[in-house]
Amino acid sequence: MTTYRTTRTLFAATLLLCGAAAANASDWKWAVTPYVWATDIGVDVTLNDRKVADEEIAFEDLLDDVDAVAQVHVEAQRGAHGVMFDVFDVRLSDDASQVELPNPPGGEAILSSETGMTILELGGIYDPRGDQQGFSLLYGMRILQQRADIDARFELASGTSLRSYEVTDTLYDGLLGIRYIKRFSPRWSWQTRVDASAGGTELTWSAGSMVSYSFGRDGRYAVLAGYRYIVVDFDTDDSIDVDMTLSGFGTGFRMSF
Repeated sequence: MTTYRTTRTLFAATLLLCGAAAANASDWKWAVTPYVWATDIGVDVTLNDRKVADEEIAFEDLLDDVDAVAQVHVEAQRGAHGVMFDVFDVRLSDDASQVELPNPPGGEAILSSETGMTILELGGIYDPRGDQQGFSLLYGMRILQQRADIDARFELASGTSLRSYEVTDTLYDGLLGIRYIKRFSPRWSWQTRVDASAGGTELTWSAGSMVSYSFGRDGRYAVLAGYRYIVVDFDTDDSIDVDMTLSGFGTGFRMSF
C-alpha cells in the first residue's frame, strides 16, 4: 500500500512540474497520455533446463481481481532533447480461498492475497532533428517492483493459527532503446519502439507499435491504439530461470501543451 501511494504521489508531482514548466517555458513541448494496457501475463519457470511451469493468465481473468490501476506516460521535449516518465501500476486482490493441507499436519488453510506490480521508466530522449519525427534515442532506467501480501488462517486439529506474509522485490535496470515516428498527414501518425534493459534483471526487453489520430487546435489532442510486448528474465540462481511476459493491446488519450 505504501508503494502504491508513493507512486501516486510521484505521478502527481510530475504533473505539477509539467504544468509549472509549461507555464514558464513556452519552448518546451509537453504531452500527458493516460492509457489502458490490456495485458495478459505469462510465467515460464525452468529448473536445471527442465520446464516446471508454463502458465498464462488472460486479461479477462485478471480484470475480475483488479483493485486499482495507474497507467500514464509523460514526455517533454525542447529542441533535440527531452525527458520521459512512464508508470504502469496494477494492484490485484483475491478473495479468501480454501486449500487442503497434506497429512501431516492435515486440516485446511484459508488464504486471501493482495498482489501488485509496478513498471516505472524514467529517462531522456535524443531526437537529432528535434521535430518529433524519424529516429530517436531513448535512455534512462527501468524500475520493476513485485509485491504480495498474503493472510492465512490455518485450521488444524491442534487449533487455529493466523499468519501474514509480505514479499516485496524491487529491481533497477539501465535502459536503452530506439523509437521511430512517421507522420502520414497532419492527423495520422505511426510509431514503433524497441528497447532493452539490464542490471537488476538478467535482461528485460520490449517492443511495441501504435497509430494515433490527432484533432483539436494544432492537433493538441490525440487518440492512440497499439500493441506492446515485454519479456522479463529475472536474475535468479544458475539452476533456475524465471521469465515473465506481458503482452496485449492498449489505447490512450494524449493531451499536448
